[in-house]
Amino acid sequence: MTATVLKTNIKKQINSVQDEVILRSIYAMLKEVLNDTDVKESLLTNEQKTELNKTLAEHKSGKLKYYTVQQAKSIIYKK
Repeated sequence: MTATVLKTNIKKQINSVQDEVILRSIYAMLKEVLNDTDVKESLLTNEQKTELNKTLAEHKSGKLKYYTVQQAKSIIYKK
């Protein structure tokens, strides 16, 4: 989803909300995030970025193995 689509969807959702508590919560969250200079740079630590990049590279190269929910349950319940 692009940023433009996200913004449009968020606006639609916010416009349909009737509960003032929810709106105040959303406002407080946005205000905090936008005022926090560290968040503007990144929410991840360098270690987390490294791990994420490693996992992404493995995914792109086809080295990661994925399971369906049924396969995962089968593996879990065998033990």
